[in-house]
Amino acid sequence: MFTTVFAAAAMVLTLALPPFPQGLTILITMYLLLVTLAGFGGFLRSSAARAQVTLLLPWVLALIVGLAVGTIGGNSLGQSLEDALSYLLFALGLCAGRAASRPRWLFAAILLVAVVDGLASLYLMPTWDLSRYRSVYNYFKMAIGHPLVGLFCATFLLHFVQSRSLRRVCSLSRAVLVVVVIATVSRGMVLGMALGWLTSLSIRSPRKGALVVGLGVLAAVVFATVLSDFAVTYLRLGQQGTVDARVREIEECLHIFAENPIFGAGLGAELEVDGHHASYVHNMVAYHLWKFGLFGSALFALPVFSLARQAMRTPVHLRATIFSGAVAVMLYVVTAASYKSYILVPMVGIVVGAALQVSLPARAQVGGSPALQQHVPRARS
Repeated sequence: MFTTVFAAAAMVLTLALPPFPQGLTILITMYLLLVTLAGFGGFLRSSAARAQVTLLLPWVLALIVGLAVGTIGGNSLGQSLEDALSYLLFALGLCAGRAASRPRWLFAAILLVAVVDGLASLYLMPTWDLSRYRSVYNYFKMAIGHPLVGLFCATFLLHFVQSRSLRRVCSLSRAVLVVVVIATVSRGMVLGMALGWLTSLSIRSPRKGALVVGLGVLAAVVFATVLSDFAVTYLRLGQQGTVDARVREIEECLHIFAENPIFGAGLGAELEVDGHHASYVHNMVAYHLWKFGLFGSALFALPVFSLARQAMRTPVHLRATIFSGAVAVMLYVVTAASYKSYILVPMVGIVVGAALQVSLPARAQVGGSPALQQHVPRARS
């Protein structure tokens, strides 16, 4: 019970946290303490959580090698520890979610955070002319991408909530978050939401998924001119500044990777782009190739495939939702720097752990150890 309370409290506390902190504050310290207590509490109380963490052992090896490479290369130790923090926060969140005695409380807490932040971002918009204004301009927290996590939580809860009033709340929250995502005018977030929905549809009904893809391609050909004008106006495809800057980041990463293809530049590495020094780039794949090389990147990918195999053992109606959320969030972090967010990373870890806690059928094997048997009801759609 304490694990659930600590994790839920940490998520609610994010409402008061800055998305891009300049240093430790009392609130940030409290938040990190709650995440730590929830993670370690879950690790101690749940064999399923401990077994889940064993899947992340390749990350430990990758971080050790990355730290060694960075130390040999003279990289800053402080920056190295900051780089490693994201992986620790995800592991703590995963433990907390996997061991939660009331995992649906965690979904509800994260949904609350996403909706409140989303409504705040909409309220602060001076105009609804999305060709000129984005919600992130006055509410930077939208840039971390947690509305996508909130969308997943709302959809996931609908599989289990039986009360008509609560189902209406979840449905309304989902509708609000769709508007919130659109108002961000974030190409990665909007595309992630669309592909997440298509993934869910394709898993539930492959024929319908193929039909939608076919109709989409046909519509793109027939209405190419109209869609092109819409993309320039809304998705800012005519504004090359942001795109060019991120392309230069990726090119610099790949240049360093080409010089150190096996082990990369190591933890704590920094690069210079347009006269600015940066310890991260807006692309998760390029970041890992830059700092960890092929060896470390492969080690980081292994637990992802292990988690995907576990998700494949869930009932199909839950599997569709789980993979849709995974596709949406993964696509966004590939196009942004949210994989470094101290808010989003443990939030995603908690959601992954809680989703597996709720969804895995009888005695699912996790890392070779049997998880506790539980009943997964077929909820109304």
